[in-house]
Amino acid sequence: QESSAAQITRLNHELATTKSAYRLEKHGPRRWWAGEGELQRAAARLWYRSSLILARLTSGAGTDYYHFLQPNQYAPNAKPLSPWERANAYEPDGRIGSSMAKGYPLLTGFNQDLQNQGVNYFDLTGIFAGHSETLYLDSCCHLNDRGNELLAAEMVRRLEPALRRLAGEKPAGPVSVRAAGRPAAPDFRVSLAAAGKELRYVREDCEPEDTEPRFFLHIVPRAAAERPSPSREQGSDNRVFSFAEVGGRRAWGQCQAQIPLPDYPIAALRTGQYVPGEGDLWSVELIVPANPDKLRADYATLSVEQPVARDYFNLYVQDYRLIYFRESCAAADTAANFFLHIIPEDVADLPEDRRAAGFTHAGFDFARQGGHFDGKCLAAIALPDYPLKEIRTGQHIPGQAAPLWSVQLIAAPDPEQLRADYAALSTMQPAARDYFDLYRRDNRLLYVRETCAAADTAANFFLHIVPSDVADLPADRQAAGFAHGGFAFVRQGGHFDGKCLATVALPDYPGGIKEMRTGQYVPGQGDLWSAELTGER
Repeated sequence: QESSAAQITRLNHELATTKSAYRLEKHGPRRWWAGEGELQRAAARLWYRSSLILARLTSGAGTDYYHFLQPNQYAPNAKPLSPWERANAYEPDGRIGSSMAKGYPLLTGFNQDLQNQGVNYFDLTGIFAGHSETLYLDSCCHLNDRGNELLAAEMVRRLEPALRRLAGEKPAGPVSVRAAGRPAAPDFRVSLAAAGKELRYVREDCEPEDTEPRFFLHIVPRAAAERPSPSREQGSDNRVFSFAEVGGRRAWGQCQAQIPLPDYPIAALRTGQYVPGEGDLWSVELIVPANPDKLRADYATLSVEQPVARDYFNLYVQDYRLIYFRESCAAADTAANFFLHIIPEDVADLPEDRRAAGFTHAGFDFARQGGHFDGKCLAAIALPDYPLKEIRTGQHIPGQAAPLWSVQLIAAPDPEQLRADYAALSTMQPAARDYFDLYRRDNRLLYVRETCAAADTAANFFLHIVPSDVADLPADRQAAGFAHGGFAFVRQGGHFDGKCLATVALPDYPGGIKEMRTGQYVPGQGDLWSAELTGER
């Protein structure tokens, strides 16, 4: 049996191993920003996208989601400060105060977008505008008892209709369907069915009041001549109907309806529920692909492939095409403009007017490159047949400096060789683990990261090699005692199947290698990570 001393030694070793194992703060996704402004804009976009994701997740689970933006003394026109607050709870030039003053306008800039997306979102930054008494406790954001009472009362006021509904009280008329807080993106799951011949509405958790408001359907044909005569000037075939006319309740609280669609080619559909005089309760728009069977066929081929990048859309490269795919896709996901920048290996492959810039750029409308089908969306863009160095793509809104999302793809010069190298490592243990796993094989040092984005490989890499015999070094490095080098990831490897791998040839010193130190760094900021390896092969 293991002695007590041996047990203590083993447990200490396990603890040390655990401490050096993967940790989110050390090994999680990283991105380095050009400055505080860029970082804050990225944080605001993440906040916005997170709210949309939470709204959709809770909607799918039949749960109501509410998002409140809390008040803060540094938000514009937030509160007339009391003398005590101005002396003790307000530091506009401090780190927190300066950050809050710049960050809050970025958050409130998404107010309309969140509401348009159907999120039950409420900006509460102005609820203290008429209160001059002391409500803040510190120079950050925290409230005293009176401040918390006012904040809670305002939240309850916004939640009251939903709380009454949950308590079993009947809403007072159809307008309360909006106030009830049911997610508006959408209340019903809407999809094309029967090979595009009908539009289907389904709600799993369906109460009688959910189907009381009238439904509308706007059908936009691909050709104006296809529209019925009364609606040609409007540009769409408009219909209004009640749920009882086209559907009904089914088992387990589900309700379902089907609307036959006209047999002429359709470009887009917009549908939802509305209350006269109050506007839409919810609405969705579906882009109808010209060839849905082609999209389904492309989707089937993707099921056996790994994306080359994952972000708001998953990206695949297939048959000289860049494919954008999103599994659960609403109209809002494809509304913003897409951009695509392509950098060739040889600028001579570019048109003359783009050679000075070094890349070709293109923007495209999702509706022209793909469409919605079966609750998904897919678009494909033809890539040039010349060798590519890298691709950058994403979505943006004109007038906004930063994109909604973007990814950078480093084109591996030989992706099959990278896959072969990766497969060979599956039977090996890494020589070191850090932000990248490091392997030694065939007198090469291999850098591998399983889930890899462009930001992970953007920073410079360094490699310091200490030989067993300093005489093996060039004369100008013998005093330092090691050889040092830096490399750009794009020149040593690439991205493939959502992973990345780079290979660096090691020197063949007669006396062998004693140790190595490698990692990534940002000039002026120091090492992002580093790892040490012994000379053992």
